[in-house]
Amino acid sequence: PNGGISVSLNGTAYNIANGLTLSAAGTTRTATLANKLAVNVNYTAVIKATDSEGNLTTRTFYFDTFAPDNLVVEVEDYNYDAGNFINGPVVIAEGSGPQDGSYSHQTGTKEVDYHDTRSTPRSQDAPYRPQDTDRMARSLDAARAKFSDAGGSESQIYDYDVGDIATGEWMNYTREFPSGAYEVYLREALANISTGDSVLEQVISDSGSEDQTTKILGAFLGVRSGFQYRNYALTDGSGRTKVRLNLQGATTLRLRQITADPGDGSRLMNYMVFVRVGDVEFQRAQIASISPTPDTTIETLAPSILVELQNKDTSVNPASIRLEVNGQVVTPTITSTAQGATVSYALSALPTSGAVNTAKVSFKDSQGTEISSTWNFTISYLTLNPANRAAGSPGTPGMRVHVVQAPSGSNLANTLVRAEEQIKDGSSIERAVDVNDITQVINYDKKTEANPRNYFTENALVPGIDPAVSGAGLDDFTLEATTYLQLAPGIYRFGVVSDDGYKVSSGKSVTDINAAIAGHSGGPANEIVEFVVTQPGLYPFRFLWYERGGDGYAEWFSVNRTTGERTLINDPNTPDSIKAFMDINSVTVTGSSVLGGNFTSADQITVDVAAKKVTVPVSRTAKQLFYKIEVPANWKIKSVEIIIDTLVVTYQ
Repeated sequence: PNGGISVSLNGTAYNIANGLTLSAAGTTRTATLANKLAVNVNYTAVIKATDSEGNLTTRTFYFDTFAPDNLVVEVEDYNYDAGNFINGPVVIAEGSGPQDGSYSHQTGTKEVDYHDTRSTPRSQDAPYRPQDTDRMARSLDAARAKFSDAGGSESQIYDYDVGDIATGEWMNYTREFPSGAYEVYLREALANISTGDSVLEQVISDSGSEDQTTKILGAFLGVRSGFQYRNYALTDGSGRTKVRLNLQGATTLRLRQITADPGDGSRLMNYMVFVRVGDVEFQRAQIASISPTPDTTIETLAPSILVELQNKDTSVNPASIRLEVNGQVVTPTITSTAQGATVSYALSALPTSGAVNTAKVSFKDSQGTEISSTWNFTISYLTLNPANRAAGSPGTPGMRVHVVQAPSGSNLANTLVRAEEQIKDGSSIERAVDVNDITQVINYDKKTEANPRNYFTENALVPGIDPAVSGAGLDDFTLEATTYLQLAPGIYRFGVVSDDGYKVSSGKSVTDINAAIAGHSGGPANEIVEFVVTQPGLYPFRFLWYERGGDGYAEWFSVNRTTGERTLINDPNTPDSIKAFMDINSVTVTGSSVLGGNFTSADQITVDVAAKKVTVPVSRTAKQLFYKIEVPANWKIKSVEIIIDTLVVTYQ
């Protein structure tokens, strides 16, 4: 129906009642919205169609009406030769240059014109600036006129993106700006990454020297778009208010990266466009950047808030700065700077993982006007499930080890998938070695080394891996270790060094293969994982390590989060090492409605190992219920009592 079609532009909805016109040809409907677009506007459009049965389909897309005379700065066209720049650069054929008027093959001076975390160029990605270490590639964005008019791909004329981004990387751009106020947009695509944050800064010292001084102007807060490019406006730290820049004459701006690309995601940055919105205007001090970014989730066990306040035509009054976290006024560290002030605060208590936190920062400027921003963020971290704790007390110290090895020359896959297949019961992979053993620590090497490798000495040989006995060589084996770790409440940092891959799991049982908290598939690894324990107890753990060929070693250890000291898990020579037990002295509770009847698993029974207590809800409908508590022979019942509607049994 005609009334079921609407188009929304930047939140304003249009239908046949206020400007949308409709026409039809066969099964095709055409909706036209005329005289509603303005020049130099970045648009979000939402098309909705609801059919006669109430079914709704929606399409969202993005476009702009930026005039062609706006200043565009290609992200790949950063300064070169220690601060040199080109106004109105021309495009030339890929692989050519350097030449006057083009950035192609111009070489940037590292730590002056750009900062990149890599040490070697990778010109095969895009031979545009092959001597620099920035990662570039031909853009996947829609073709623009300046590239098409110059001949396009047929003439080897290409647009480029900058990607493969690490936190802290930056590039400087110097241009001559006609005097005026500008809105700025960064065009980029975010594929398989939820948010991507950058900040725009102004270099206020010599742009041709190292150790430059900058001031933050605003933030580009990108969100997931797939491989569809979008324009992200320069905003204040909240992301809700566009920032207008007063620019005049030669100005050096810096694009600095806050968010790093994940291993399975990409940010593809294409260009910045500076849209003239009027003459130089009066501007108050502002909240230039906020971390954590509003409405994002941060994975960390050391959450902190950092806010940067920026002076403009008015300045920040440091004495008026106020920070609230989850409704409570806190005392942050406030540092006054020539550019404004920074506000930093480490959260005193670790928030619940996954819970939404609210923060508010406010201050008054030199004219007494209050500026504030309220935002939400989520802290996420790995937590061991207390429901997985084993019911009982520590048993025999150590770990149970199972090692299997394929015949010599098997050349198995170098993957965790292969390792899980090889170690499981009934595996289709032939076994030349299949042994069980007991160990106190994971500190193995497949061969004796004159100088023990990695962090710990006294490496043990892998059980069963002895070519003189098995004839299977030293390759293609998998080791599985299972144990219960005694953990108190707190934050833990575990580390693994291995060649080849490994997996550490903590789930419902020591055989739970689907509860990995860390892992590495492929070649050598040296990794750490942090997690939280909220309830004390004995937690099931499984350590899996496999070897394909070449070197073969594995170490499993804890790391002191303050000193960085490493200690093998269950090291008997270190009193404060994390203790491991092969088994537990368990507590089992079963129930029956008939004395002497069949005792089976009982519902709603809780065994609190730390408190040495069993609790049972009291039924007011059944006449009698019987429970059997099975414990090791030297244990005894301390008390039995009913508290309100709960039977409580304590033991020792």
